[in-house]
Amino acid sequence: MRTRQIIVLCLAAALGTAGCEEQQTDPTTPSAESRAAAALPLDLQRGRLKLRPSGQLASLYFADEVSRAIDPENYACSSTPLWAWLDGELDTWRSQEPEVFDLLYNRLLADLIPIVDALFVQTEDTPQYFGYNGEYTKIMLKTEKDTKRFWDIFSDDIQLIGAHGTMLLDVDRVAAAYEAGFTEDDGSPLTPERARALAILVRDGMLQSEVLNGGNHPILSFGAAAISTLGGPDKIVMGDGTLVSQKALGFEDVAPQAIYAHEFAHHIQFENDYFADPVPGATTRAELSRYWELMADAMSAYFLTHKRGAAMNQKRVEQFLDVFFQIGDCNFTYRAHHGTPNQRMAAARVGFNLADQAHKQGHILTSEQFHDLFVAAYADLIAPDAL
Repeated sequence: MRTRQIIVLCLAAALGTAGCEEQQTDPTTPSAESRAAAALPLDLQRGRLKLRPSGQLASLYFADEVSRAIDPENYACSSTPLWAWLDGELDTWRSQEPEVFDLLYNRLLADLIPIVDALFVQTEDTPQYFGYNGEYTKIMLKTEKDTKRFWDIFSDDIQLIGAHGTMLLDVDRVAAAYEAGFTEDDGSPLTPERARALAILVRDGMLQSEVLNGGNHPILSFGAAAISTLGGPDKIVMGDGTLVSQKALGFEDVAPQAIYAHEFAHHIQFENDYFADPVPGATTRAELSRYWELMADAMSAYFLTHKRGAAMNQKRVEQFLDVFFQIGDCNFTYRAHHGTPNQRMAAARVGFNLADQAHKQGHILTSEQFHDLFVAAYADLIAPDAL
């Protein structure tokens, strides 16, 4: 039986960025509805609100859910240009608009809403676009087509959904996301009235901000995700902030394909039930997560450089992964631990090497064949590497 799971790749402490939806003007006098919402207590503290349990989901990982994973003294780890860039964007917003920042980021968790909206509310019934102005739509749709053609799993049911920060101006959508994704601190569902009141405060905060550019800001939809459920569509979610951040670092020619390929690899794991694999020596959620994520890294690298896949230059892919994998993480207590940067690159090289062999042999491994080769290499990938 297929395991019902959700995997979210959180690329920053905050999820974030934007889209190209409706524009609104600044409010003049607050409406009675806005005044009533503002009178409510705001107790949605980051790390305390949990996503609502559902018969359709097994788990959802965010960075505040932690457990001890591995001994950090055994592994080499360093910082990253991506984290530095995101920290700079966050610090700029915090310093220029401290009150709006506190309301939206600290108290209303608005940076999580666009990803939650894409995961649990939006479907391909609504036309999808990628990037603030749709500038990544063409490459995302081509990558989707190429990846589905390359791998041997059934994938016609996987929808590609964009996450956009501009949806935070839409009270109805934000309210629906609050209801779909969150509970009160005591575990009780948010009522429709409570969700709408929070959505009104989000909209009003957005309209007060000059930094957030109507939602087109990289802190408001930064993330990528793969979700597989029973009773709902399978999805790959791509936040605009993820794409914009890679453009800022000079990797927009590689990042959309690489991130999509990683998320698609999670769907291979869903389809083939690799989340049920026994992982030797794994005693924590973080160690299990590391196994799944390193496998996805290897699978994506295989597709990216295989001549019948994305057929990318290996050196260019490695340049991107060297930066991208730094997110992947030195947080050894994170229950969604992705492996250290060195481990992630080592996993990618497994994929590179297999793609190179395939280039000489002219065929594509089945997902099962690739899985078995990765399992055989796994112990070497996670061996301690501290000097």
